Amino acid sequence: MKHYIKTLVLFSLPFILLLAIYIYTDPFKVVWNYDNYYPTGKSDGISLNPSHVGTRNYLLRQPHEHYNAFIFGNSRSIYYPIAEWQKHLPTGSRCYHFDAAAESVQGIWEKVRLIESQGDSLRNVLLVCDADLLSRLQNPHWHLCESDPALTGYCNWASFHWYNLRAFLNVKYMCALLDYRLFHTLRPYMLENHMLSEDLFLYDSVSNECNFQPMEQQIASGTYYTPQRINQFQGVQFPDSVSAPVLGPRHLILLDSIANVFHRHHTQCHIIVSPLYNQIRLNPADIKALQERFGKGNVHNFSGPNQWNADYHNYFETSHYRTRVAEEILRQIE
Repeated sequence: MKHYIKTLVLFSLPFILLLAIYIYTDPFKVVWNYDNYYPTGKSDGISLNPSHVGTRNYLLRQPHEHYNAFIFGNSRSIYYPIAEWQKHLPTGSRCYHFDAAAESVQGIWEKVRLIESQGDSLRNVLLVCDADLLSRLQNPHWHLCESDPALTGYCNWASFHWYNLRAFLNVKYMCALLDYRLFHTLRPYMLENHMLSEDLFLYDSVSNECNFQPMEQQIASGTYYTPQRINQFQGVQFPDSVSAPVLGPRHLILLDSIANVFHRHHTQCHIIVSPLYNQIRLNPADIKALQERFGKGNVHNFSGPNQWNADYHNYFETSHYRTRVAEEILRQIE
């Protein structure tokens, strides 16, 4: 038995060492709490889970800030600047970005439920969606997408931390992280599967807003749209296409729950269907379902061909449109 225990301990030592390094360095910032999840004011190359960052930052600041205006959505919603939105809001509005990577209908419901449970008002809401978001019942089970445990009543606490630890133990990720820490250079292989990120942004912890002015400066200087980036825009538009209906019975139950909370809070809600570069129209049945629950005049459909997706310069890449497009949309819907 002693020999068995000794062997087991010896084999366990490498894992214990890696676990200690993971806990101490906390590369994904999920082990410890932080006053500022981007303390340098910009991305340091390591991709963090926006659901986790947004939730922990909200719970930290909510008792003092008393937010009453929220922007929900997937990563496309982060380009909607609060400074522009506040021009159309009542005086005294306290705005917060509450996004998630690969957001789902369930994910939005969890955030709405958490906000109400904290006693905050949902006086104004901007919900940025598309077929991708509406089709998802739950967020993908991946370390960058998994819902923060506080949103689920901590029923996913173990799986949440397991997904993060598993990502850290991936050999490719560990090599990329070590390479980046030593040489401070983002190489192409590091960007595969979102191991690291090349996005440059400034961060406001009070509103949880990412400001992509550094990327805009690259565009202005003519260094952003490299031949590799331009090539991404080729052959990915389908102007005559309509997406299949994505809202099923379970989606509609969740949307009804969200709408009921909005009704209790007398929420002024605007739902924006994003102008994706692929030019595919959201199915009319899904538009109708949104209108029935949130009001016909509150659903703004920008899917399909339009003035923005006619020019790739309005997009950072095929998935995300630039802040100037979001600003123009805000001016149109108000």
